[in-house]
Amino acid sequence: MIEETARVIDVEGDQLLLQAQTKTACNACEVKQGCGTSVLSKVVGRKFTRFHATNTVNANIGDEVVVGLHEDAMLMGSIMVYLLPLLALIIAAVVADSLIATTVGSRDLFIMLAGVISFFATLAISRLFLATGSSQQRLNPVVLRKNITTL
Repeated sequence: MIEETARVIDVEGDQLLLQAQTKTACNACEVKQGCGTSVLSKVVGRKFTRFHATNTVNANIGDEVVVGLHEDAMLMGSIMVYLLPLLALIIAAVVADSLIATTVGSRDLFIMLAGVISFFATLAISRLFLATGSSQQRLNPVVLRKNITTL
């Protein structure tokens, strides 16, 4: 399970509104001064992500909690959002290339349109699939425990 710390922003019934800081990989990298990503993250500044989770630990506003997400949920979401639309684009372009005669004017435009349309169609289908009740149940983060820090 992938774990991350988040702060409780609001409590709405049994749901928590959580805020977690978006992290870059630059904190662990040894090449901080020569890395473009490090420079870009300094310019953009700190970013936060807000999301909801069920309050299973009786947390209150201001508490820090540890949330978890199963690795398979992260993998499935990444495949659905990144890999499938990209594969659809490539496959549609290859199929369109083989079906459209070489004598057709603006052939490349039609091939490109087939790829782009299939990319966005697959992205929309993936989004609908991920928004279904059963998928959302598996993909939602779970509050594991309160983060208790000792001073």
